[in-house]
Amino acid sequence: MAEQTLPKKSLPKINPIDQPYWQGAAAGKLLLQKCKECGKLQFFPRPVCVDCFSGSLDWIEASGKGKIHTFTWVRVPRSPAFKEEAPICYINVVLDEGIIMESRLVGSGADKVKLGDRVRVAFQQTHNAEIKLPVFELAA
Repeated sequence: MAEQTLPKKSLPKINPIDQPYWQGAAAGKLLLQKCKECGKLQFFPRPVCVDCFSGSLDWIEASGKGKIHTFTWVRVPRSPAFKEEAPICYINVVLDEGIIMESRLVGSGADKVKLGDRVRVAFQQTHNAEIKLPVFELAA
């Protein structure tokens, strides 16, 4: 029987708006946009501020720490590319900066996750050397 090759996982298509975010992730930094006009922080990257619609945005490094707001388990992934990783814990994290971010929970103890657990960001290498995905681990 021939060995079956799993399909590659889809990756984000980097564009000029989110390029700084992905460059930061590749360097191990979690970046958020900050409006220069009103000070609002936002994620995901956008061309304008979601509060005042200013196009004057900066990038700041987030602490990478937060707490789990919600989570769910996927035991049978829809894509065969994720089959070997199941079960997968998807989480919504409220970063200490107040931003809600969707990601995955990885590492030891993930099977004992509870709402409100503290987490910290980590970066997972992909099959593209230029793209690292932000994931979270339970904080010690």
